Amino acid sequence: MKVRRGRAGEAPEEWSDYEIWVVEIEGEVRGWAALRSLGEGEGELLQIEVAEGYRRRGLARALLAEALAGTVFLEVREGNAAAIALYSTLGFVVIGRRKDYYREPREDALVMERRKV
Repeated sequence: MKVRRGRAGEAPEEWSDYEIWVVEIEGEVRGWAALRSLGEGEGELLQIEVAEGYRRRGLARALLAEALAGTVFLEVREGNAAAIALYSTLGFVVIGRRKDYYREPREDALVMERRKV
């Protein structure tokens, strides 16, 4: 498993304006994350995806451990227990809630933060 900065075409086009990180297995990209800088050592995790069949193998953890620097914020579906557990083990804490943030299905988002150590 190798984590590195991504190149054009390794994540969906809609994320091409952001900082992309990828995780590879045997030379094939199996997961990616999009981040954006908020300035002054702060960033926001916008999206993370791991290919089906490669989930629950530590790829997301490895990807986030390498890609996240400084203070980082993210939103996560309130009902996504697996993601909340992962983020919590990486030092994220819930700092707020965004009512009806997600659609289809409608659901609140928990705002989480990991402060630079």
